[in-house]
Amino acid sequence: MLTDLHIHSYYSDGTMSPQEIVKDAKNKNVGIISITDHDVLDSYEEARKEAKKEGITLIRGVEIDSIFEGHLVHLLAYKFNDNENFFNLVNKAKENLLETSIELIKRMEKDYENISLEDYNSYEYDRRKGGWKGIHYLFDKNITEGLFDGMKFYGKYECGHEKFDFPGVKEVCDITHEAGGYVVLAHPCNYYKDKTKEEIIEKLEILKGLGVDGIECYYPANSDLMTETCLEFCKENNMIITAGSDGHGDFGAVSKGVEYYIGAINKDSSLLNIEKLL
Repeated sequence: MLTDLHIHSYYSDGTMSPQEIVKDAKNKNVGIISITDHDVLDSYEEARKEAKKEGITLIRGVEIDSIFEGHLVHLLAYKFNDNENFFNLVNKAKENLLETSIELIKRMEKDYENISLEDYNSYEYDRRKGGWKGIHYLFDKNITEGLFDGMKFYGKYECGHEKFDFPGVKEVCDITHEAGGYVVLAHPCNYYKDKTKEEIIEKLEILKGLGVDGIECYYPANSDLMTETCLEFCKENNMIITAGSDGHGDFGAVSKGVEYYIGAINKDSSLLNIEKLL
């Protein structure tokens, strides 16, 4: 059964509703999905009802922003139960994510006359356009020519994730496990694409030791080397193997020649190791 365990709705930075995601998966013969919005859990109940109607297997998920060795890593948490500590963890990440844009505007308003924190706080954008408030604000204020252009300002004004109090990998793993869930490293290519096989394995060993249960081995931008290395590592350590498109609807559907849309990874569940998630 075709599987896609990394999808975003308009509750974070995608363009589609949970219902539209389920229907799109159905139309593409994707039978197992997970909506993994960034640091927010709002899509699940809507998606669950629609998935039941359409005969789609839905795995409860969320993508949590985390810090590892001083840099951002995205961790996919799956099949967790209602748990106060877990909800607090997700909310902590969400608050920090929102704070990155607030701090950015505070710093940029000194250099740009047409923006201010007061104006930003009252600003609203159409969430169906995807992305997030910060980059929409800069675009609508004519500071950037395109939405993605706004991302560079976070680095320029030192408002990257590493400057904020995001949870560490061990904290995410410990609390997710407490909630009965599992943690999977998302898109390893985003962090280790320039490393050798030995260097990749070294990082995966550390992450495994911190509690990571699996790896998103199949991902649109993973190189053959990355996929093969991660598969080998997971099989040797009996870890979860997932596939995810990182689909955001129309937002960033194609980037640098790579396609990110529901079902783009086109992998059958027989190639994965997701029994623990089902």
